[in-house]
This record gives sequence, structure tokens and C-alpha cells, in this order.
Amino acid sequence: MKTNLNYCIVLSAEQLIYLAGSKYGIDRMKILHQLIEAVVLKETEYAIKGFSTTLQVGQAVLSEVDLSSKLGYDKKTISRVLDKMNQLGIVASAQSNRTSIHTLKCISAWMQDGSRIDNPFYIRLKDRATERENTPATSDEGKQTSSSSFPFVSVSPQTTATEDSDGDVPADNRI
Repeated sequence: MKTNLNYCIVLSAEQLIYLAGSKYGIDRMKILHQLIEAVVLKETEYAIKGFSTTLQVGQAVLSEVDLSSKLGYDKKTISRVLDKMNQLGIVASAQSNRTSIHTLKCISAWMQDGSRIDNPFYIRLKDRATERENTPATSDEGKQTSSSSFPFVSVSPQTTATEDSDGDVPADNRI
């Protein structure tokens, strides 16, 4: 667990209701917590056998198998929860045969030891609905039907410094 770290998590009512809910004893917030804990706060090189990439601030590498073993949930359950989180705009996930990269879109910034670290992938609440309308359809198996190649994640970086006073972050950009 990272010390002296605070998060600015911005969720819509629909997102919060989903995360706070529980079906069959599955704590969805624990899954989000694991993703948040795995996020990098500075550009980081990541490599495993046969795969390497550069993680940006706000991205985490965590496979569904790792999540299921850490939390004691079935892999299919983790997969369904992650699919719903993607659908709701909480995260954007891209998978390969080696691992998954999750981009957190619900965190606007972190405060670490008094320094603010903006999430370049943060999507303002009022823009999330528009983005979800433009998201590729998913098949019955929960897989995207688009032909994008891993590890590309189609999320445009946003700066929180441009938030207006009626947005998710106060006009003075303090958390």
C-alpha cells in the first residue's frame, strides 16, 4: 500500500450504485481498490516474457487471474465485473494473452506527500456519457468487437486544469 497518498475519485450516481452493490457476495469496490493500488504514478516500463510496454500515470497491469487469486473470486466473475466497469466508464481495459492493462478514468488526481499528480486519462462526468456512446459494442462473451491491437487503449488524455467551476474539480484545482 502506498503511503501518504490520497485519491480524488469522481463517480456518477450510477457508477457508485454499481460499485456499492453486491451480488452473490462479490465486493465490487474491492476489485476497484485492487486496480487503484496497482496504478503507477509515473511513467514505468513493464516487461514479462514475450511482452513489454510503457505504463502511463493512471494505468495498472493486473490480470484477471491475479485479481481472482488475490480476492478469492472466480475469474469469470472478475471478468464480468471488469466488463461492467468498462461499460460504465470507470476503467478502460485492454487484454493480451499475457496480462491486462487497466486505465482508471474515475480518478482525477492523486496527492502524494503534498504534490498533486494529475491523471491524464481522467474523463469528466459530463463527458463520460458521450464517450460511452462512442465505445465499441461488446459480444456476448464480453469481448470488444473492434479490431484494436493490444496494448493500445483508446482513451484521450484530459487535463484537470481545464475543469470549469461546475465540473468535477474545483476551479482552483485543489482536491
